[in-house]
Amino acid sequence: MTRRRRPIAIALIGLAACKDPAPAPTPGSAAAPGSAAAPAPRMVQVAAPAQLAMAEPQIELPRLEAFELLAPGTGARSALRYHLAAGARSFVRETELSERHLDDHGELTRPLQVPAIHEGFAVTVAADAPGRLALRPLPGEARAASPEADAMLEAWRTLLQDRRITVTVDDRGQLGAARFNDDPDNRHSEPARLELVERLLAATVPLPAEPVGVGARWRVVTIFKQGPAAAKQTATYTLVARDAVWKIHVKLQRVAEPQRLATPGLPAGATADLVAMFRALEGDVQVDPTLPLIAGGTLTSEARMHLQVTLPGQPATERLFEGTGRVTFE
Repeated sequence: MTRRRRPIAIALIGLAACKDPAPAPTPGSAAAPGSAAAPAPRMVQVAAPAQLAMAEPQIELPRLEAFELLAPGTGARSALRYHLAAGARSFVRETELSERHLDDHGELTRPLQVPAIHEGFAVTVAADAPGRLALRPLPGEARAASPEADAMLEAWRTLLQDRRITVTVDDRGQLGAARFNDDPDNRHSEPARLELVERLLAATVPLPAEPVGVGARWRVVTIFKQGPAAAKQTATYTLVARDAVWKIHVKLQRVAEPQRLATPGLPAGATADLVAMFRALEGDVQVDPTLPLIAGGTLTSEARMHLQVTLPGQPATERLFEGTGRVTFE
């Protein structure tokens, strides 16, 4: 399935307004003496229903839906803040995945171990502008040749790899605008921007505004795009230890409601509908307040996706995918 396309537009039906015809005279009745003859019934033409194609609402994504402190923690409390150090560093993420899917006979295949893949960013923080990050997505690599690994790396390689990007960030780790240096107005880079946002949402830890102590928990809810689908990420963070490098327990849940997907490559008249999508990432990470991205740690991963594909003149077929694995930050 090709990633990152907008959902289809919605068609609405509008009805033209019409007037009721004038009442006809009662059969057998005569006109009053000296009065004009009653007019013949007047036919009113009713316009046929018109189909109006409504433009898709432009909703800026990602959109922060909620940011709340669930528990302030115990002991001495103070605000968590980033103080980014100037310099250039690389952040690499390794993904290991075992997956299976529903075959043509309606049975789940045996789990297939996909070769580990590596993605990451070279990040430069300028001394005079610590709130502006210069990113360069590093080449995506697989530990061994594999069609499945190549499919997982396709969006990274085609949309992000080796491009120069500028991203703003505040001292709470909240990401701002992203600008592609080769496309300053982002006129041709919207799919790449959405792909970048998806990656950074799992590679950063935003911090609460309130002073907190050890054991503090906070929740951040973000609407974003996961591939071609609009999805919601609910991220819960727990401060486990607060030393020079913070230890934070991360629990990310990504879900998408049923929706029609705009999926290029399907035959004319074919449709693809997302029935359900779920992904969970959980584990402990190390956060260095002098660095903009997660410094280390491992998250376990679980994902499920259910699609329904309909080809012209054929009944719908079910596509089910399941995967488990882990994501390691280096």
